[in-house]
Amino acid sequence: MAHTLLCELAAFALYFVYGSYFEWFFHRYLFHSPKYIYRTFREHTLVHHQIYKGDDTYHTHDEHPDKVPMDWWALPAMVGFHLPLFLLVQHFTGVPSLWGGVAAISIYYTLYETFHWAMHVPKASAFLSRFRYYRFLDAHHRVHHKHMLSNLNVLFPLADLTLGTLRRADGQRIVLFPNLRRKKIISSQNIKSVKKPVHTVKSP
Repeated sequence: MAHTLLCELAAFALYFVYGSYFEWFFHRYLFHSPKYIYRTFREHTLVHHQIYKGDDTYHTHDEHPDKVPMDWWALPAMVGFHLPLFLLVQHFTGVPSLWGGVAAISIYYTLYETFHWAMHVPKASAFLSRFRYYRFLDAHHRVHHKHMLSNLNVLFPLADLTLGTLRRADGQRIVLFPNLRRKKIISSQNIKSVKKPVHTVKSP
């Protein structure tokens, strides 16, 4: 029993971290790209981001705005989408992890929706605003409404940090490995600066 509980707790932690990357890819390629599911792109980029921008319109004073939360069926859909993955991992590893995964996705999504709602509805953030982490996330998300392809994580910006989409509150990019990035830029510039040899034809 204790072994099973520890395995499920470890699975919860790992899947919660995974949730940051799932949120990032979902947000980047479904909410901000029309290529895959146009409806989600329209509702988020063309509607939500046009109502709530990175200025005074970032907040709404409507207590029940209908363009902030996702559809009511989003949570069961996400759990249902992940169930085959959780079952396969548990089957092939033999490690009890199914319920840890379900709990991680459910709690991650619930916190995402709660925080995102509070960020845009000031009356709902009275309690959360007491916490420094929430205030950081609120400023983090406001930058996303100024630069839509940055700060794609609402709840846990680990994916933003490691995938290069993190910006500070002042809009400046945060690079995880600046020296490595600088070397890549210099290398690419050197390659571009190399000219192809010019073959001259001597006149007879």
